Amino acid sequence: MELPELIPGSKAILGFSGGVDSVVLSHLLLERYGIRPYLLHVNYGLREESDEDERWCYWYAEEHRFEIKVLRVDPKDRGGENLQNWARNLRYNWFQEQAAQLDAVYLFTAHHADDRRETFIMNALRGSGLSGMTGMSNAAVLRPLKDMDKTQVLDYAQTKGLTWREDASNQANTYTRNKIRHDLAPVLDEVDPRWRGGLKKSIDNLIRDNALLQGLLKDWIEGQVVCRSGEYFINEGLWVHKNYAQILLFRYCREIDKGFSFKEIGHFLRGETGHITFGKKHLLVRDRGQFILSLKKELDPHEYTINEINDTGLLPFSLTFTPTSTQNIDFSLDQEWLSMAALKFPLTIRRWKPGDEFVPLGMKGRKKVADFLNELKLPRHHKEHVYVATHAGKLMWVLGYRIDDSLRVGSSDDMAYLAKINHHI
Repeated sequence: MELPELIPGSKAILGFSGGVDSVVLSHLLLERYGIRPYLLHVNYGLREESDEDERWCYWYAEEHRFEIKVLRVDPKDRGGENLQNWARNLRYNWFQEQAAQLDAVYLFTAHHADDRRETFIMNALRGSGLSGMTGMSNAAVLRPLKDMDKTQVLDYAQTKGLTWREDASNQANTYTRNKIRHDLAPVLDEVDPRWRGGLKKSIDNLIRDNALLQGLLKDWIEGQVVCRSGEYFINEGLWVHKNYAQILLFRYCREIDKGFSFKEIGHFLRGETGHITFGKKHLLVRDRGQFILSLKKELDPHEYTINEINDTGLLPFSLTFTPTSTQNIDFSLDQEWLSMAALKFPLTIRRWKPGDEFVPLGMKGRKKVADFLNELKLPRHHKEHVYVATHAGKLMWVLGYRIDDSLRVGSSDDMAYLAKINHHI
């Protein structure tokens, strides 16, 4: 991400370790851009020197008239999470919180070009895609040193007579980043002394390509995707016949749920109506000229008994019955009216199952619920969550869709129930 034009005097925060990189950036922001950032230091309690680092940061802030805030954490609280992931997530979440509280315009970190190269190599070795390999792409974070090599950062610090804290852990080969820095970099120097410049150029090119890809994906989303009631409806247009269709749909689904598989998306595109593939929390279903991306919902195995009209509190959805004079009923409206005289209790509410039959309102013959729902062209993931009501073993109602003809409001009825259901069931 290119650095925007920074406005002098703006409120800003800087992730501040006390190392040479963050010291240089604090000085550079003030000298070059007229911005005095609020320093944020995290004491992870991971090293014997952690408290000394914290005291030094307080000294530096006072010496150079910066405001500072320190977050002290206990590494025991991370549970089983990877140490580096825990530390990174913790500090960035805190940075974002503090930026919001301080109404900061900018959030700075002191990552330089060497950091970017190391991140690229680590992510490439892990099998990351384009976005992952470019790394450090959080648009909310600005990195003014991103094009400076470490040697340039050190030269700046020495030229300005700056002091800083040395982190001993940067010399240990415990972490992958340090192994790349100390062991791999000398080998690459022998292979091609120009590798640093070449790799930086490659990263910049990939960042531009990723920006292009994101822009094209955004345009495709605006043209092909509609969001309704928390579900995403993807038009099955001409794009599905392109050789990039699998990649395109995979990239879009991964924007919402990282659990989708590239291979399974390929099977999905070759599937028939009703075909489903799953992410971690979402499902993707193929449905008559469209794909629907929706949150997964567990199938309800329970049966519920309603003993009287207001006994609906234990249902997993909202169901109300409103007594209404038949003189005030407009049957042309898309509402469900049940004969008060014909409705008998107790009612058993459950999900429909194969073999269920009823006589849909206005028909004489019996129809299987499965056929009825198919004729409504309900998507598969909606159809399997439909409930029915039975009395004494007879199916009386497909909730939200059609009553059995035996519950029809007749000419002799004075009162009827207006049934209202939360349709997110």
